[in-house]
Amino acid sequence: MNIQNLAITTGVVPVVLYVLAAAALAWLVWGRRRHLCRSVPAAAVAAGILSILMWLFSERVWNLWGSPLPKRVYAYAGLGVLALLLIVPKILDLRRVLARAAVVPAALVVVLASASLLNQNFEYYPTLGSVFGDAGVKVESLDQFKSQERAGALPKTKRSDPPTSLANWTPPEGMPDRGTVVSAVIPAPLSHQASSTAYVYLPPAYLATPRAELPVLVLIHGVPGGTTDWIRNGRIGQFMDDYAAAHHGLAPVVVLPDAGGKGAAYPPLCMDTMQGRAGTYLSQDVPNWVKSTFGAGTHSSSQWAIGGFSYGGTCAMQLAVNYPAVYPTFIDSSGENQPTIRQGHQVLLQQYFGGNAAEFQRQNALDVIKTRKYPHTAGIITVGADDQFYRPQGLQVYQGMKTAGINVQLQEAPGGHAWPAWKYGVENNMDWLMTRLGVND
Repeated sequence: MNIQNLAITTGVVPVVLYVLAAAALAWLVWGRRRHLCRSVPAAAVAAGILSILMWLFSERVWNLWGSPLPKRVYAYAGLGVLALLLIVPKILDLRRVLARAAVVPAALVVVLASASLLNQNFEYYPTLGSVFGDAGVKVESLDQFKSQERAGALPKTKRSDPPTSLANWTPPEGMPDRGTVVSAVIPAPLSHQASSTAYVYLPPAYLATPRAELPVLVLIHGVPGGTTDWIRNGRIGQFMDDYAAAHHGLAPVVVLPDAGGKGAAYPPLCMDTMQGRAGTYLSQDVPNWVKSTFGAGTHSSSQWAIGGFSYGGTCAMQLAVNYPAVYPTFIDSSGENQPTIRQGHQVLLQQYFGGNAAEFQRQNALDVIKTRKYPHTAGIITVGADDQFYRPQGLQVYQGMKTAGINVQLQEAPGGHAWPAWKYGVENNMDWLMTRLGVND
């Protein structure tokens, strides 16, 4: 077994870690009377106060996350703090040098278990490799990919080919078993939007000879977050490989652009504002580059879909409403009812629109759908069953779109505001998506 693929949110690893951590914490707490009656209560009170302060400043003062985290998250952090606070008192309580040497490792085990509990809450790092940046799929630069193409090691797309579907596709000999991921900075000649490295997943049928003419799925990350989230934490490459293996190598070309704005003081919100022309970037620069670079999605807009989670879900909904001719298909996973920033709506209006609320409304999806028709648009909105903050907003978006006559479905995903719910929109709806994109015709 490849240790990179070792699961750290399920199976034996977290169980063993929690048993060791419980034993370590019990040992750190136990001791002579002075330690038990003075040091431990003082450390516990201090850890509790620090946990409360973390909650107070991160959510009530700074609003670091933009939405409330489950309070158990701060309790998990408090366990790690308690272990660290017990290091010095425990060393002073012990007489043997060897026993003292074990105090710091014991505390670190508890801290590691605390981090594991935090990770389990969000399932942000599903494998050991993902902690260190492993995406679970082959990643190469665009230059490397293009050099292979020029050398004849990879086929070139014939633009005149009809779109590939299950009806007209026979997997050729030598088609790879798995896809690959290409990294590149997507240029922005129209929007001039600064962006970080993007990633493009190319399925086995794209790497075959002859090459399939495939549709495109653009997936937007969350904020805080970045372009690696979908491949490293969401394991989208592995999921698409598995899907392709069951469908003759066919899957969409998946584009993971930067929607957070490289070095931006404020996230661009996938809109055209004073903070940048991210709407133009994602609706024109990105599709134009994908078509010219990879020859994918070149036949019609019906080959294009947009999706995302949290901030990215809001972006997907925004782009589908404002640019229906570009993205007639969308998946909004755990998104908001409108673009937001952690500093609040009034700061948003000032920093993005110079204080002009009407300018915001001209691009805000739930306002826009009251003035336009969407005969060709279809979408799926997913809400986490335990997501008390984003779920009501998703319901509001669904009701607003239904009232506007848009073809939209509402689905309840497992869990809260975390990866199990975020991945659900794509993973649970691939057959629907591939039908919308023309592959399952």
